[in-house]
Amino acid sequence: MTIKISELFKGVSIVIDDEVDDTKANITQILKQISSLEIPIVKYAKLPSEGEVSHFQNLSFVLFDWRLIKPDLSTADVAAGVSIPPGLENAYIEQNIRFIRNLNAVCYCPIFVFTNEDKDFIIAKLNSEHVFESDKPCNVLIRSKSTLQEEGSLQKAIEEWIKTNPSIYVLKEWEREYQRSKNRLFFEFQNLSPVWPQIMWKCFEEDGGNKSLELGELISRNLDTRMKPFEFDETFLKGTDAKPDRNELRQVLEGAKFLKQLHEKDISTGDVYLEEYQDAEGAKRRYWLNIRAQCDLVRNENPHLYCLPGYELTQKANGKIDNISFSQGEFVEKGYHAIVPFIDNGKIIEFKFSEFEIRQKSSLPGASIKRIGRILPPYITKIQQRFALYLHRQGLPRIPDEAIF
Repeated sequence: MTIKISELFKGVSIVIDDEVDDTKANITQILKQISSLEIPIVKYAKLPSEGEVSHFQNLSFVLFDWRLIKPDLSTADVAAGVSIPPGLENAYIEQNIRFIRNLNAVCYCPIFVFTNEDKDFIIAKLNSEHVFESDKPCNVLIRSKSTLQEEGSLQKAIEEWIKTNPSIYVLKEWEREYQRSKNRLFFEFQNLSPVWPQIMWKCFEEDGGNKSLELGELISRNLDTRMKPFEFDETFLKGTDAKPDRNELRQVLEGAKFLKQLHEKDISTGDVYLEEYQDAEGAKRRYWLNIRAQCDLVRNENPHLYCLPGYELTQKANGKIDNISFSQGEFVEKGYHAIVPFIDNGKIIEFKFSEFEIRQKSSLPGASIKRIGRILPPYITKIQQRFALYLHRQGLPRIPDEAIF
């Protein structure tokens, strides 16, 4: 399948080469290929500063020459056999690695490293610094400069790379729909009222909640509804018949339901706390899951949290758990608990409804307890609904075992 690069890659491209302004240099052929795709180009003759990189957001892609020798040495010097001093060579490498890290910190985009040097040497360096993984697809692509100079070679390299890197493909498709939806959302609200943020801010203020949080969630909800439905091409996502590694599979499933990076002042339904304590049997670990409604949490600086205690379940060698059944892709839960796989680095946690406690937010975290993440919807929503059913359950007489077995 042929990919329409100009459709998939929206935004400017960054090209960094010390001969970028030399019309006789080989980089000119690469620039022509980018121009033929109608992708705008911003050119640099040296690596941008960290301050400049902080503005590199929503880029199509970045291409940069691994060895930017000017003004330290001229191209003629290198051609004549003048070697680069080891100290200067190491400085080049450190600068390149720092640039990739700074770029990855602000923008997840394809980074094309083209070079006339030994590719294996560069790969080894990037691997050792953990900015490139040679055995896994990532957002860094290393190519010989000569292979990208022929007409159409750049587009071909991008196409082949995207087919083996579904993360980049999904990102670019998502970005394209996100930009369309964002523009539509803000134009619609602008037409409703030019001061709509002030109107909503006053409403949130009167409601007594966290005004910034509420405004952000209002935008997110409206943006989310405008971004559906997505249409991804199965060609890039179907993958192979090879079974995924179990640990890697668990990590992906955890990432889809459990958010670890939280703002210190942001409190929400689904927050999970880990408590480490000692009892007569020794060191113990216990989780606390906040299930209180979000509207109650934002109206008080020190709200009470509705907490369910959770305990890690242990799997046997065959994967089974005592007294817990697994069927049709989910654990079979009883009315008195909820089972959540996988959180806190792949652990399977049982949250017990009968041990529910109300705890002041100021007591969490403490010396022995810390917040470790947040269970996201729809998983936390299901737990809230199951707990509500538990509270409204009707007790019935126990059926004697003899009547069944």
